[in-house]
Formats: sequence, C-alpha cells, structure tokens
Amino acid sequence: RGRRRGLPGAMRSVLPALVTVFLSTCWAAELRPPDLRIRLPPSSSQSSRRRPVFYKPQLIHPVTDALLFANVAIFVTSRNRELLFHALAKSNSGLAKGQLYRLVTGCLLHAGPGHLMVNCLSLSNIGPTVEHFYGSQRYAVLYTAAGISGNLLSWAMGRAPLSVGASGAIFGLMGGWGVFLATNKVVLEGHGFHDIDKHLSSLAHVCALNIALGLTPGSHVDNVGHLGGLIGGAACASLIGPRLRDMRIFGGVSAGLVDEPIVRLPRQKAATRKSTSPVTFRRKAY
Repeated sequence: RGRRRGLPGAMRSVLPALVTVFLSTCWAAELRPPDLRIRLPPSSSQSSRRRPVFYKPQLIHPVTDALLFANVAIFVTSRNRELLFHALAKSNSGLAKGQLYRLVTGCLLHAGPGHLMVNCLSLSNIGPTVEHFYGSQRYAVLYTAAGISGNLLSWAMGRAPLSVGASGAIFGLMGGWGVFLATNKVVLEGHGFHDIDKHLSSLAHVCALNIALGLTPGSHVDNVGHLGGLIGGAACASLIGPRLRDMRIFGGVSAGLVDEPIVRLPRQKAATRKSTSPVTFRRKAY
C-alpha cells in the first residue's frame, strides 16, 4: 500500500515490501492439485431419490481478469488528475466525514506504475488459484470484504492518513487460501494433495516477513491495512468458504465431494453442479 504518487523517496521505501508481497503470492499459489475423478456407480444413481449438490472447482477466473482491468483502467484515468485521485483515495479525514465509499475505491487506486505493476502481478498469481476453488461469487465477496476490512482497520487505528492500493485485499486472498487449506486438509490429502502443512507454514512466514519489512525505519507500508485485510479475508473465508466432505454411499465408496459452508450465498447453489458425472480437479500450474 503506497502513499501518494509523486513521492519517489516514499516509493523507493515501499517497493521492497511490494516485491515481497509479489513473491509471497507466487509461493501461496504453488500448490498443484492432482487430477481427481470420482464417479457415482450406476446402481446407486438409479436408486437415489435425491441427487446431492456436488462441489466443482471453477475452471475460469473472470473476476480476477475484471479486477486487473479495473486497476489498470482506473490508474490511467486518475493519472495526473489530482482532484479525482484525492476524491477516491482512502482518506481518514474523508472517512470521518462519512465518505465510506473510500473503503472500496481506495483499493482500486495505485500510487505509481511500480505499485500498480507489483499488485497486478501479485493478484494474477494468487487470484486465479483462489477463484478456481471458491468460485467467482465467493471470490468477489472475499476480495471486497478483505479490502474494506484492511482500510477500516487502518482508519480505526489512525494509520496512513492517505493511502491507496490493492495489497490489503490481496493479503485477504492469502488469508482465504490458508483457511481453505486448513479447513479441508483431511479431505484434500485424501484426494492426493501433498505438503499442506508446509504450505500453510510458508504462508505464515511470508506474512511475518511483510510485517517485519513494514516496521523498518522509513517504511511507508501500511502494516495495519495489510493485517486488517488478512484478518478480514480469513474471517470471511471461515463463513462462506468451501467446507468439503466426502459423500459416502454403499460400501464406503465416495460418491463425490459436497460443499457445506457455514453461510451459503444467495446464488451459490445455482452455480454448483447437480450431476452424477465425474468431479474433476483440473491440473494446473498455479
């Protein structure tokens, strides 16, 4: 999260931490899911009166693409337009006046080309992975909630009177990814996922490293905003994130993975697949 563009000294102090955010999303997205094919035996299909709603990872990531486009478009639009930039940035004084829209719009602004590039690269690394497993609707809610919570905590703590950037929301995606792995660890390992504990440990180390960089003298990184995004993303994921279980039929045979989140979003059921055909986790180099 940079401060205001046009401050080269400030940007030089921010860029090392931004690069770390980018590298952290590379590590966060390195898990390679195996091909998973689970078939429902014909005999069970014929005797079943109700077909369950199976979990199906999403193969496309339109929300991530839209966010990347919005970040670039808004950066170009607000470039050299001081009034527009200040009208949309996360401003503590503006929020105190009731301009709550800044909690969202501040996540779409960036302080300079370097700030924009690193956040877009980070989003393009971690975003498709999270959207693949969460689906577009839950992913959009997770990203928005993380961005708002990051800016909200930064405002509440009186940090960074004027700040912009998507890194709080990106930290929220990492928090949501960690919650997904931890919540579904047993099921995922039962279907061929490996080294989940090691993966979670690396996420924790990355977050600690970013906090340490933000505490260095002269740093303009809004650590509170990053922490707020991380906590908000994890909390949101705990409520709406996938909670998978194996649906067992006669003889203990797995009929498929069923998703049972604590809070199911209004249109989430329509986005799932009611079918007895194979459930496939597509192999992808995340």
